[in-house]
Amino acid sequence: MSPLLIKHHACFGKQRVRLSSTSLSGRLLNRKRGTIDPSPEVMVSRLQDLLSNTPRGKLGIDQVKLIFGSPWVRYSCLPWQDTLKKESDWENYARIILAQQYGVNTDNWRIRVSAGEYGKPRVVAAIEEGLYQTIAELCRSSKLKLAEVEPLFTTAVNQHRRALQDAEHALMILETSHAIVGFYRHNAWQGVIALPIQIDTSDVGNSLSAVIREAAVLSEQFLPEHIYLTSSDLALSSFKTADFDFDWLGSAHPLFFADEVNA
Repeated sequence: MSPLLIKHHACFGKQRVRLSSTSLSGRLLNRKRGTIDPSPEVMVSRLQDLLSNTPRGKLGIDQVKLIFGSPWVRYSCLPWQDTLKKESDWENYARIILAQQYGVNTDNWRIRVSAGEYGKPRVVAAIEEGLYQTIAELCRSSKLKLAEVEPLFTTAVNQHRRALQDAEHALMILETSHAIVGFYRHNAWQGVIALPIQIDTSDVGNSLSAVIREAAVLSEQFLPEHIYLTSSDLALSSFKTADFDFDWLGSAHPLFFADEVNA
């Protein structure tokens, strides 16, 4: 018997889109994925295919949460500004910082700035407004309520918040072709960056050490010794190198795993 209401989670990466569906109690009902090329048109089309072949609740008011990985999201950290009082002020400031950082016009970006403590840096994430609107319209036409849109970095932080205990650390979220790296210090995220990677499976330790160093240089951040690892694309374990302690946390999202198969 089909549940009255089903929650769907769609996660977008460079090479695939995944869709998992659960009942209100959290019971997994369906898990699918489809390969894509890094093109918005193909990504939207593949999501439409997955949605058309997934279970629906009897009430016809299912919800969907969208999670965007790389290369769809751009990140930055905003230094605290006493003069910014409203969220719109922070978003306008973020638009300026992102334009300087990425060297492009940001007028067509959908920008969101995370909540933060007074005096602390704030994380900003941005996606193309046109991509967001296209997927939002697909959800509406598929009779799904768009409940939430979230960058993968936020998803991973929320999933593993209790495990991130070191006062100074980096969080590395590994995808098939990218890594998202956040640097944490003084009780706040000081820098967040996504960059393309190639992992040498015969020498994972040195490969990931090189990624951390590159991310630190590009984001102008300190180099911590403790690195937390999470991924829904790769299955790793904790290990140490000459300069870093890598602490494996598991999947970046509780519904998506590296060993999943096509349904």
